[in-house]
Amino acid sequence: MPTKIDAQKWYERNSKRIGVPVDLIRQNYREEFEGEKDIGEPLEIPDKMEVFYKYTYGQQSRFFREIRENQKLYGARCKKCGKVFCPPRAGCPHCFEDTEWLPLEGTGTLVTYTIVYFSNSVFARKVPFVCGYVKLDGTDFLILQSIYMDDVEKARPGMRVKVCYQEERDGRITDIYFTPVDE
Repeated sequence: MPTKIDAQKWYERNSKRIGVPVDLIRQNYREEFEGEKDIGEPLEIPDKMEVFYKYTYGQQSRFFREIRENQKLYGARCKKCGKVFCPPRAGCPHCFEDTEWLPLEGTGTLVTYTIVYFSNSVFARKVPFVCGYVKLDGTDFLILQSIYMDDVEKARPGMRVKVCYQEERDGRITDIYFTPVDE
C-alpha cells in the first residue's frame, strides 16, 4: 500500500535543508501534494546551488578600487564625443573610441524609482527601500542604485541625491548607495 507523504513535514524538512522559508517552499511545491499526480510526471524538488568563482572587472577595475580604497566616484568620458558614462565603459558604444577616467562629484538627480517592500536580496540593507535610476551630475547616462532614506514615501523624481559609501567596502557596486541631499 502506498505511503501518504506528510506535506507539512516535507516542507519543513526541505526548508531547513536549503535555508529557505517554509512558506516559500509551500508556495512553490503545493501542487505536488494537492490533487492527483501521475507517477510518470516530472518530479521537481527544492535545492540550492552555490558557485564560488573569481571575477574580474577588467578595464573597469579602477572604478571599483577608487570606491573601495578612496571613497571616490569616477566616470569615463569618450575622447571623441565627450559623453560621460557612469558606470564607466572602456570604449564609447556611440563612437567606438576609447574613454578616459573622470572624477565625479557624486551628486545627482533621481530620475525614476520603485519602492521595494520585499526582497531576498543581499543588496537590501532593510525593507522597504528605494531602488532607482540616478543621473549623476556631469554624466550622460543613468546608474541603478539603492537610495537609503528614513521615509521611502518621500522619494520623488527630481529629488537631489548624493553618493555615500558603505563602512566596509569589498569592491562591489553595492559599496555605494545614495541618500537625499536634504537628509
